[in-house]
Amino acid sequence: MQNIPKGRFVVLDFETTGISPAQGARIIEVSAREVVDGRAGGEFATLVDPGVRVPFEITQITGITTKMLAGAPPSEVAMAGLAAFIGPSAIVAHNAGFDRRFLEYEAGAFLRGAPVRALCTLLLARRVYPGLSSYKLGRLVGEFGITAAGALHRASADTFVTAHLFDRICADARARCASPWVDDDVLHKLQRVRIASAHDWLAAWGKPVGAALGAGPGLPRRDGADILMSAAATG
Repeated sequence: MQNIPKGRFVVLDFETTGISPAQGARIIEVSAREVVDGRAGGEFATLVDPGVRVPFEITQITGITTKMLAGAPPSEVAMAGLAAFIGPSAIVAHNAGFDRRFLEYEAGAFLRGAPVRALCTLLLARRVYPGLSSYKLGRLVGEFGITAAGALHRASADTFVTAHLFDRICADARARCASPWVDDDVLHKLQRVRIASAHDWLAAWGKPVGAALGAGPGLPRRDGADILMSAAATG
């Protein structure tokens, strides 16, 4: 995973009893997998006893049953360990808004108000690979030949393939830039750019101001805010 920017990222995935913690859904499994300077690191992974029954339809998707969760750590124990593992690092997830909601709801007390910086491979894929018929995780990793030892819709398998998908997205985003310098700030901005403008935004990244007009060397390079505003205005 040599295309992921330098630093520490934590690839996160939850399996849950439903889609919204505000409506009573709870975490039943978590995987948090670190990537440090492009190298796979440790993983925090555990089943979680949510204190409620696992719905049949969730068992059909994940294979996780209520019986399997007997003896698993309760949420407050699992989330304390998870928050400590994540620390100040940015998280990476597919459909990160979903995982972030559960993280903040169940681990909020252990985050102590620290902001959670999230990079979403779903949002990034929509911008780097526009026009695909589906952006589901299984479809994307299948397109790129990324496989895991376990079945998807289990947290550890999902973070494994998401880490490799993130690496592929970083490589292809960098290939479209005028500069090889692409870090998490660039990616964080990219996921908010209009999809129709994303390739132009990437092509402009790192290009000297006025280059399109034939300006000479030595001009200041455009910063992210300048490019983001231009892309939003023209997208």
